[in-house]
Amino acid sequence: MMASSQILQCFLNQLLLLRLTPIWAVIGLLFVTVWPTVAQLQLKGEVGQNVTFDCPRDKSKEIKLFYLQKDTVYVNGYHVNKPLSESWENTERDDWTTVHMYRLNISHQGTYFCIIQYTDNQLDDKQQIHLSVTANYSKPTVTVSCDKNHEYGGCLVRCASQGGYPRNKMMLNRPATWNTSHQIWKVLNSSEHQDKDSMLFDSSSTACFNCSYGKQEMLSCSVGEVTSDMFSVCEPPPDTGNHDVIVKAICAIVVFIIVVVLVLLCRCRKGRQAGDAAGSVRPE
Repeated sequence: MMASSQILQCFLNQLLLLRLTPIWAVIGLLFVTVWPTVAQLQLKGEVGQNVTFDCPRDKSKEIKLFYLQKDTVYVNGYHVNKPLSESWENTERDDWTTVHMYRLNISHQGTYFCIIQYTDNQLDDKQQIHLSVTANYSKPTVTVSCDKNHEYGGCLVRCASQGGYPRNKMMLNRPATWNTSHQIWKVLNSSEHQDKDSMLFDSSSTACFNCSYGKQEMLSCSVGEVTSDMFSVCEPPPDTGNHDVIVKAICAIVVFIIVVVLVLLCRCRKGRQAGDAAGSVRPE
C-alpha cells in the first residue's frame, strides 16, 4: 500500500516539473469545449427610426426577472416581486422579453445584454446584442467657380454633404473612359467634421480642374451610398465676337436716329422763324 502511494506521489511530482504552457493550453481548450460562448446577435438601425430587441428565452419556464441593459446601464425590464429603476423614456417592453426602442440616435449604438432569471432561480446566459446605428448623408451639393478666362485657367469644384454616420470621405467620380495620362484635376482639401451634439458628420471636398484639356463631362460626387447629380466643368466661354458686333450696330443706329431727329427739329425751327419774319414786314 505504501509502495503504491510512493509511486503516485512520484508521478505527481513529475507532472509538476512539466512546463506550464502546455497545461494552460489544455485548460483553455477545455473551457472552450465545455463552456462555449454565446454568439452575439447583430441589430441594425437608422437615426430617427426604431428597432426591436427580441431576447431569446425558454418558453417552457416562468420568468422571475428580465433585464435589458447597455453594458452595465439598465434600459428596461421587470421583476415579479419588486419595482425596478426607471426605464429609458424611448423604450417600451412588449411581451415578456421584447423591448422596442424609438427615435434612435448615435449614442444608442453599442452592446446590450439580455438577462433572464426563471422562477426556479436558473439564470440564463447573458445574450449579447450589438446595435449598430447609421445615418444617410444628404445628397451632395456641387458648387463650380471658374476663372474669367477659364479656357486657359482652371475651375474649382466643391462638393458638400451633411448629417451622415459613420464617417465617410467625399469622393469625386469620373467616367471610366477618362484619359488618365494627364493630371486633369487635383484634390486641394477634404474634411469630415463631426457635430459634438448629434455625433453626425459633415463631409466635403474641393478639387481644382485644369481647363487647358477642355470640357469635362459626366462628373459626380458621392459619400457613403449617396451620389450627386451629374455636372460638367471647363465649358468653353461663349463667343462674344458676334455679340460685340450686334451691340455696336445697335449703338450706331440709335446715334443715326438721334442725329436725324435733331436735324429735322432744326429745320422746322428755322422754317417757323422765316415765316414769322415775313409776316412782320408791313407795306409803306
